[in-house]
Amino acid sequence: MSDEIIRVLYLDDEEPNLFSFKAAFRRDFEVHTCDEPHKAVRMLDEQEFHVVLSDQRMPRISGVEFFELIMPDHPDVSRVLVTGYADTDAVVDAINKGQVYRFVSKPWNEEELRNVIKAGHALNRSRVNSARQGHQVLEALDGFASDAERLAGLARTSGEAVAGSVADDLGALESAIRAERERFNRWLKESQKRGG
Repeated sequence: MSDEIIRVLYLDDEEPNLFSFKAAFRRDFEVHTCDEPHKAVRMLDEQEFHVVLSDQRMPRISGVEFFELIMPDHPDVSRVLVTGYADTDAVVDAINKGQVYRFVSKPWNEEELRNVIKAGHALNRSRVNSARQGHQVLEALDGFASDAERLAGLARTSGEAVAGSVADDLGALESAIRAERERFNRWLKESQKRGG
């Protein structure tokens, strides 16, 4: 793994937890803390975070609800649910919906949580790289389809019988490339939605 600085955001309505988290991990990661979900959303919109941790039980919104809120705009961020309660229904629900990468109990074990954050960062980088490569594939398919369309147009205007056959074949190839592009694009979007 590279020497990239891992940016972590921790949302919790209890200030002592935020102070403890920052004190424990500020030497390892670029740590940002927040005690209000709307502020956390604004922070996510303003800068890239690799891992977001959220307390499950907060007054205005649960951690699961917070992850549901940020998932459409930030599908690649690794989400870690933190709770001091045996809130298994919420945890199972969040994991089943693919909103949470990991679940951590309070009080956390520092070394275990450090490893969870590092693994979450690796997952985030993998998602970002996959999305980038997916977009490159889409661009290549678009280029191939345009080339096939252009060649088919040239073949149609040549007026020869063979050219008509080639034009038909190129038209079929163009259609197949465009269909594959759409299939790949749907897969890419679904993959991003499923990211935990």
